[in-house]
Amino acid sequence: MKKLVLFDLDGTLVNAGGCGRTALTKAIEELYGVKPEFEHSLISGRTDIDNFSIVYSLVKKGKKPTAADMKKMTAKYLELLPQEVHASVRCKRYDIMPGVEKFLTLLSKEKDVILGLGTGNLEEGAKLKLEPSNLGKFFTVGGYGEDGHTREEMLQAAVKRAEKKFKTQILPENVYVIGDTHRDIVAAKNCGFHSAAITGGFGEPQKLQRAAAELEMKDFKDLTTFCVWLGVKTDPKGVKRGSYIMPASAIEHVFFSRTGIDEDRLKMLRIKKYEDLESGTIM
Repeated sequence: MKKLVLFDLDGTLVNAGGCGRTALTKAIEELYGVKPEFEHSLISGRTDIDNFSIVYSLVKKGKKPTAADMKKMTAKYLELLPQEVHASVRCKRYDIMPGVEKFLTLLSKEKDVILGLGTGNLEEGAKLKLEPSNLGKFFTVGGYGEDGHTREEMLQAAVKRAEKKFKTQILPENVYVIGDTHRDIVAAKNCGFHSAAITGGFGEPQKLQRAAAELEMKDFKDLTTFCVWLGVKTDPKGVKRGSYIMPASAIEHVFFSRTGIDEDRLKMLRIKKYEDLESGTIM
């Protein structure tokens, strides 16, 4: 049975030095004559078309963009992005997440593992951002920012492309999502997929913790734990139980790596969808 592992891009595979935000800010200013002011957390973990709509509304005082506006913003953003990526590399603001290349190399040798992107970036934007890292060669399929306004739509699109390309059905329990924001984890859970959080990325720590991913790691240095979580390796002696939650076991029978886990977080680990919570949200 094939397993599909979907990686977020910004803050998970690479830290591209904020080149996407800079390109978007410049694109809006060039097109509409107003420089948008916003916090990075507003757009982090969203799809690009959602971000374009949000930032457009900021400068247009709540007005929603038309299809023509979206087309113009997309074109201008992709025109400006290459120079911003090069600037990040030139100014040494571009970094590959520790351990990720070794992890991808290891997984690429597993015959039953499909590697894909699950990113809010436009497909062309994702290729541009990954180019300096040379990590793009590992991914055969993906879900991208143009697949929808929500991460759920983007992730489902990635699964459909993998099924079509490899001519096989991929069940939700065989899809693993790795990202650095609570939006990655929320979307994975809403789709019924497994989830792992990279805490060394751009996610807001409190929201990321309360999103309650199955696995939380700062980066990809501990490959054994990731491989045990994915089920491509057995649990060897020496791995600290409690640093991960085995996806094949009952979610209640876990050891936590931290103490003092609150009841709300424990409840989130058990639910299938966030809509099952009274508030419908993680905060």
